[in-house]
Amino acid sequence: MSDLEVPKETSKDKVHSIVKGAFGAIPFAGGVASETFGLILSQPITKRREEWMQAVVDKLNYLEETSESFKIENLKENDEFVTFLIEASQIAFKTHQNEKLNYLQNSIGNYFGNQLEFDKKHSFLRIIDELTPTHFIILKYISVNENFIAGSIKAYEFLLEHYLKNNPEIDKYYFRKCVRDLENASLIKISKDFQDYIGGGGFATDERSPSIKLLDFGSELINYIIKQK
Repeated sequence: MSDLEVPKETSKDKVHSIVKGAFGAIPFAGGVASETFGLILSQPITKRREEWMQAVVDKLNYLEETSESFKIENLKENDEFVTFLIEASQIAFKTHQNEKLNYLQNSIGNYFGNQLEFDKKHSFLRIIDELTPTHFIILKYISVNENFIAGSIKAYEFLLEHYLKNNPEIDKYYFRKCVRDLENASLIKISKDFQDYIGGGGFATDERSPSIKLLDFGSELINYIIKQK
């Protein structure tokens, strides 16, 4: 069993010091800007970092306890994992949303024991960073209800009506944006026939295609960041 522990903060965060110094170099308003920056961000940055580090340590210790082949001491030689951990940590430090933090923690726990290539795992991190928890709620909804949607729903109006039966209220145009964002991220495919709120569908048609289809990449994302290991 490893004795992995989270190091405690003993000095000012380097990033904070660099930025604070940069603010301090601004003529006239520099000192005020520097102190304001420190007042707002100093403690939250330290708190987020320590909480994230502890969460990662807990994940890695659990993996070592439950797998004979997994050794924490070997990770320092794993350049791909180190790169992945640095990227995940940078995203974690930027967010206060527990949903995103849980996805990032799951991405660490699920990093090993699958055949996904590194580039795809890294792409998942970028999606976590760029999309919102609302996007992921909608993605999970589409995943669970894919067959019903494909056979019974042909318009945003009715998709939203069905979605709201078991999910929080959402502005209809923001809902449409989120659905389209999921398609832009290559997680789902929307038929060209799918009717908009105004003016119906597009000029082209996909008459033989499902109205909305969860793509393999979307399914892999769900399994990787939402299903906890």
